[in-house]
Order: sequence, then C-alpha cells, then structure tokens
Amino acid sequence: MAGDSFEGIEGDLNLSPHRAEWTRRNIGPETRRWLEEDARYFLHQALSTPCLNALARSDGIYLEDLEGRRYLDFHGNSVHQVGFGNPAVIAAIKAQLDALSFCTRRYTNIPAVELARKLAQITPGDLAKSLFCPSGAAAVGMALRLARVVTVRHKTLSMWDSFHGASLDAS
Repeated sequence: MAGDSFEGIEGDLNLSPHRAEWTRRNIGPETRRWLEEDARYFLHQALSTPCLNALARSDGIYLEDLEGRRYLDFHGNSVHQVGFGNPAVIAAIKAQLDALSFCTRRYTNIPAVELARKLAQITPGDLAKSLFCPSGAAAVGMALRLARVVTVRHKTLSMWDSFHGASLDAS
C-alpha cells in the first residue's frame, strides 16, 4: 500500500545522503518493523517531522530506543522540560486522579479555580479570565472564535509552513 514506508514521508525536508546513511547504520530490523507499522496505520501530518526511531522508555531528560541507545532530549515541546517520569509530576497527577479525575463546567472545583487565579495573577495587563482546553489545537480554535467575536473580523494571520495543531482551525 502506498505510504507504508517510513522513509521520506510526512513533512521531512532532510532527504540528504547523510540521513539515509544514519538510517542505514542506526535503524535495526525491529525498529524498522515498528516504523513501517507506524507508517501503515497512522495518518501522518504534512508539516510534521517523520518518526525517526522507535522508543522503548524514557527517564528524566533521556530517551532510549529499542536498541538500548540513550539520547538527550532537546525537543523542547510542551511539558518535556520537566523531564520524563518526573516523580513530583506523577505524584501530583495520581493524587488529583484519586481525588477528582474529571469535572464538567457545570460544576467548579478548587484546583481549577486556583490555577485560573494564578494565571490571572501572573499575566500582564487585565487578563483575568481563563478557558481550559483539552489540547493546543482546541485552544487555537477557541482563541480564533473569541478573536472573531471580539474584533468582528474574520481574517487571520499565521506563520507559513508552521504547526499550530492538528485541527482545521489550527492548520
């Protein structure tokens, strides 16, 4: 089936001989099999870097691939800065899941109000309201809708060939 190869797919611009050589030297049979399975079953994004490897585990600032090689993660995306498997983050998540795992907006809850208050305190100007969203893409969509209501304008500027989320609003 077309698109079942993990090489040269998605938004990859690095089609150099160096990438091909790195892949030949570093991607073993098991990793290749998982990358090909990924390419077969996932819908890949046009502006996203392709999967380069298959990971087995993570710890702190390190990622480990299926061949046991460890990499220092410099990705810098979202929560990665606190480290993978951060004990304080895991403990806080477990405690919250044990106490109240979900709350609709029909009700309020102390952690949500405390976070909204903190955000209002640390943001500049008169920014005092929060709307929590389940993802960055959903946040982009909500921000666009809010901007259209407030400004009564419908044109939007965005960075060309950049990734703002996997939704129609964010693309």
